[in-house]
Amino acid sequence: MSGEDNVNRIARLASALCLAALAGCGGGGGGSSAQTEPAVAFSLDADTLSGSLEAGDELTLRITGRWTTNDAALVSVYLRVQDPGASFQLPAAATSSGAVAIDLPVRRTLTAGSHAGQLTVRACRDPGCLSPLPGSATVAYQLTVHAVLDWLTHQGGISHRGAVPVHLDPSKFRQVWSWQRPPSSEPIGGINPVVTHQGKVFVTSDVYFGEARLYALDESDGRERWVRSLGTVPAFNPPAVGGSKVYAAVTGHEATALYAFDVETGTYLHKSPFEAQWPHYLAATVDGDIVFQGGGYFGGTVYGFSTQDGRRAWSASLGGAWDMFSVAADAQHVYHHSGAALHILARDTGATVANIADPFGGAFNGYAYHGGPVVGTQGMVMSFAGEAYNGRASSSTEHFAQRPISAFDIARRQYAWTTNHAYLTAPAALDGFLYAARNEPAALDAIAEATGQVRWSFALPPAHGNRFHRNIVVTSTLLFCSTDTKVLAIDLASREVVWSQSTPGMLALSGGRTLYVATGARESDGRLVAVRLR
Repeated sequence: MSGEDNVNRIARLASALCLAALAGCGGGGGGSSAQTEPAVAFSLDADTLSGSLEAGDELTLRITGRWTTNDAALVSVYLRVQDPGASFQLPAAATSSGAVAIDLPVRRTLTAGSHAGQLTVRACRDPGCLSPLPGSATVAYQLTVHAVLDWLTHQGGISHRGAVPVHLDPSKFRQVWSWQRPPSSEPIGGINPVVTHQGKVFVTSDVYFGEARLYALDESDGRERWVRSLGTVPAFNPPAVGGSKVYAAVTGHEATALYAFDVETGTYLHKSPFEAQWPHYLAATVDGDIVFQGGGYFGGTVYGFSTQDGRRAWSASLGGAWDMFSVAADAQHVYHHSGAALHILARDTGATVANIADPFGGAFNGYAYHGGPVVGTQGMVMSFAGEAYNGRASSSTEHFAQRPISAFDIARRQYAWTTNHAYLTAPAALDGFLYAARNEPAALDAIAEATGQVRWSFALPPAHGNRFHRNIVVTSTLLFCSTDTKVLAIDLASREVVWSQSTPGMLALSGGRTLYVATGARESDGRLVAVRLR
């Protein structure tokens, strides 16, 4: 090739490169712009989402903000969220014309504990996000999920607060099953207050020289998972659960002992004999390696037994009310009200830490106590002053007497206050309030734990009954109580009845959000009703 040919070839190549450059950069007189790829940019209102809930509660977090694009023709997109940690129920992609507002319900199956991760928000041309657009935004999240405890003893737990701090929607409440104690010749025919544990509810028969039976029923449908018979005994008391064991006491002179069974199979494990004549007791209190049981040949004794093998760890004879009591506990102490005083014992040894006289306690008349101390949320322990009487030898029957409630400052080891009214129901405590119901006239009071003053009161509407009975159960949003004709749910915000059912009785609320009613306003009729709350 000649030199002239090379010069012409180089000139043609330079010309082509120049045209290409002009086309790509929009240069050249009257040239049109090349199409650029659309992209999306996000401006979110928060880069971190956080929330706290009880396991199984409904909680929705929201991502908000705006998006913009470099393409004026792109007026709407589909927004989609990616959640590698699988903590949320992701919604379907929704169209958006500029605003970002995405609701993310927390999965109800999320386990107790801390859950942290990162969400990614993307824009797409189609609902399935098969054609994602360039650009995304990330949002961190932090969730704290609290475990919901089962109803393990008298008024729920070792603090006896009667509180299950969950959020409930009354529109979802429905009765799902009922169970009846099998008929027998035994004269009482009732069942004791029930307890729950991981999808099971435990029931003991209340007997007077009859066959003592412990039932484990399935929470889902009420079928009997297992039944354990102890034969004919003088009296059989309410159950309690701790760890992998369910406990129930037989009482009546030499037959008296606290029995332990495997919660899954009903297998007998061990028993702990203790002293008594012919008493009845409320449920034992199980705390880690010790189970606390009321007793005493002349009443007024607290026993501590090893949960490992049932051996007696200690006993403390305190006197006072004869029977029908349950002690409360915390990490350091055991609390027992004798009717005349609050006794504070060392948890591990039973040694007396303090005896605080109750000025409204009165003299000991040989009656039962019918209750247990409530360890509050603001440093108080609150308990009925004086004794009570139920008119028959039965642990499934409500007492007659209304009594004032006294409070004791645990840090100062001193008496703090006594309510102006006398109450009947076993109280419940949550968030600085003690809830208790009284009659004549029938009213349910919210009592400030710090002062003992009534902050608000709910008068019982005649349409829902004439008197309050049994016990109080409080949640984060609702309060459950029983009257002579119904069980009610009262909204804590509006203080209105938002649900009712014509099955009055003793209440328990499981960690699985099932409300149990051992029916009978004053005396058990042997029936158990289960109401699903979600």
